[in-house]
Amino acid sequence: MIQNYLLAVWRNFRRNRLFTVINISGLAIGITACLLIAQYAAFELSYDRFWMEPERVFRVHLDRYDKGALSTRWAAGCLGIGPDLKANFPEIESYVRLTESTALLAHGDTYFSELSVYYASEDFFEVFGYPLMEGSDTAALRGPNRMVISRSLGRKYFGEENPIGKTLRNRGRTDYLITGVFEDFPEHSHLKIDALLSFATYAKIIGRTDESALTEWQWDGFLTYVRLRPNTDVHQLESKLPPFVVSKVGEELKQYNAGMKFYFMPLTNIHLDSNFIGEFKPNGDRETVYFLSVVAVLVLLIAWINYINLTTARSVERAREVGVRKVMGSMRSQLVQQFLTESLVMNIAAVLLAAVLFVVVTPWYADFAGRDLGGFLFKNISFWLAALTILLAGAGLSGLYPAFVLSGYRPAEVLKGKFRNSSQGVFFRKSLVVVQFAASLILVIGTFTVYRQLSFMRDQDLGLNINQTVVIRSPLVIDSTYQSKYTVLKNRFAQLPDVASVCASTVVPGQGGDNAGGIRRLSQTDDEQNQYRFMYVDGDYISSYEMNLAAGRMFSAEVSGEGRNVIFNEAGIRLLGFDKPEEAINESIFFWGDTLRIVGVLKNFHHESVKKAVEPLIFRYTEAPQGSYSVKISTTNVRQSMSQLEEIWKEIFPGNPFTYHFLDDFFNRQYQADQQFGKVFTLFSMLATFIACLGLFGLSSLTALQRTKEIGVRKVLGASVPGILLLMSKDYLYLLAIAIATATPLAWWIIDGWLSGFATRIPLSWVFFAIPSLLVIAIALLTAGVHTLRAANADPVRALRYE
Repeated sequence: MIQNYLLAVWRNFRRNRLFTVINISGLAIGITACLLIAQYAAFELSYDRFWMEPERVFRVHLDRYDKGALSTRWAAGCLGIGPDLKANFPEIESYVRLTESTALLAHGDTYFSELSVYYASEDFFEVFGYPLMEGSDTAALRGPNRMVISRSLGRKYFGEENPIGKTLRNRGRTDYLITGVFEDFPEHSHLKIDALLSFATYAKIIGRTDESALTEWQWDGFLTYVRLRPNTDVHQLESKLPPFVVSKVGEELKQYNAGMKFYFMPLTNIHLDSNFIGEFKPNGDRETVYFLSVVAVLVLLIAWINYINLTTARSVERAREVGVRKVMGSMRSQLVQQFLTESLVMNIAAVLLAAVLFVVVTPWYADFAGRDLGGFLFKNISFWLAALTILLAGAGLSGLYPAFVLSGYRPAEVLKGKFRNSSQGVFFRKSLVVVQFAASLILVIGTFTVYRQLSFMRDQDLGLNINQTVVIRSPLVIDSTYQSKYTVLKNRFAQLPDVASVCASTVVPGQGGDNAGGIRRLSQTDDEQNQYRFMYVDGDYISSYEMNLAAGRMFSAEVSGEGRNVIFNEAGIRLLGFDKPEEAINESIFFWGDTLRIVGVLKNFHHESVKKAVEPLIFRYTEAPQGSYSVKISTTNVRQSMSQLEEIWKEIFPGNPFTYHFLDDFFNRQYQADQQFGKVFTLFSMLATFIACLGLFGLSSLTALQRTKEIGVRKVLGASVPGILLLMSKDYLYLLAIAIATATPLAWWIIDGWLSGFATRIPLSWVFFAIPSLLVIAIALLTAGVHTLRAANADPVRALRYE
């Protein structure tokens, strides 16, 4: 019996090659799209699950409040919380605290500027349960001047030699003994670390007797992780933290009308749920993952709906086959089995084709999506279970309805030529098309909106000029002559014909400045103080970036005592309580125990992404800030200019790598996640629309087939081809109108929610819905018009002989 079923399936496929190819390709594209998104989603959800018992590890987050309002959210919170939690709560098994080190590591003549080096307390490997390849997990970071490095960093400096027992010098002054080597953390880790320096060394550098003396609660910028004891209720533990905070710093917080709230972020949630101050690297977004997962389900659902529509569209052709089989003695159950076998074979072919497409396009898609997926799903047993589920579900669900419809035809009516589709069946198929195009339209509207929002952000006036700017990292190996050397470097750079300006600052646009609290006007009380971002700049920084003054003046190296003056942005002076920029000029402020004078107010500008609101910002003057040098250059001969800059650099700061980047590229990285989301979203919107058009192709084929005689009669009576096209298109326009009416409010709700995450956003208008709707209508009518045009141009005599 199975052999007969398979033989019948093969014959049917050969007789209807076009429909077979469309069915299999539609299913394969849908399954491939689903698997690609599933791989991306599974990769994002897999972050930090490889650690030992990751459910017991949490990061201690800190929210700070001013006057009851949330002011800053820290991934890297206060210095002293780790040891205090360990000392006061038995639920804490161990803790580790980390802070970033600005590192220039050297071994002999080999030196590199390293961006992923951190000071870490001694229990790092106990907290994360990550074994060392070489060295002792518990003793590797115990004591000053010790370090643990990744395997790749060891090869970078020592080749294939064992680095244990060797030393690396940091910033030309501190030698570290290498006491351990760890395997590089996988890509799906939120930690990005190449080397760990012992925290005891950090204590020594800042002048403390040992690590235990580092207990401040008002010093932020320190990542703290804790491993809880088994069966600890984390919510119950969190509930104990507010009274603990009051007991430690309650009076101090009350004095300044401030607040602190600690909470535990699960290790496995950090990548998707944490985008706060002090992250190791930009994290993902859970809403994006879930949204793309819904898109994957919709694309696959549309592909299965296509199978139903395309199969039932051929019901007229197969009705006589069913009638003959029933007359010859076939039972309905046997016909159902035959059609389900046909569905199973088609789904197997689609899954096999999808597997091939998946393997072929995964490397391209990984680059397209900005993720090093590395065949992630193929290594996961869940992938194979999911593929089997898709196969069985697709064969069963998409094949069940056509099987029962086709097997239910009455042989007497069919063989007499009286067969007609039921109104319920026609309504069901049209409903499926409406669902397909409503889903596709939502995706197309979303794509259009995402594109417009990203274009709007890129074209937005930042309030400063970042173009043609090379940012050079300031030297890390310096001595007491640094200030004079910087002056020489600046003058030498400025003398180059293609250099327009040179300036220095602690941070550049695209980087968050340092945070300073306790800032207020002298006339205000302590409970009126606020937090600000601040940065140190030299006298040419503001003019080099072409910022605009709202009041006052810029910094000048010619002014005596300029280091005791500050410049605010407009958001900053409003937070101080001034209504107009002019009111703030020459007013004094209290800044970290010092009294400073406001000499200028800048018009608001976007120091970071326009996705964020403009923050209150303070500029302080210093002659030679350490951090970054910004050089404005001509683009006529960039290679020659960079070569000249590097030559001067090596002459003045030997032993320091010449590390640079172009500021516009660096600044636009802030939009990278949104741009990647937009590209992925656009890709699958196009696929969903294409697959939906395949479904409409099937429905138009059925309609043209059923109305062949009607078309012939109309042509004999004088109907024109355009008239017939208009008549036949009315049905599709009706379906598309229902789809548009259904999709528009849903799309508005979804898009408005997405745009609410942007401080600077486009206003929604009817254009965002009209253009995608017209586009979808045009695509749909072109798709449906193929069969209609063919039927309208057919010989009416042959049409009247039909049936």
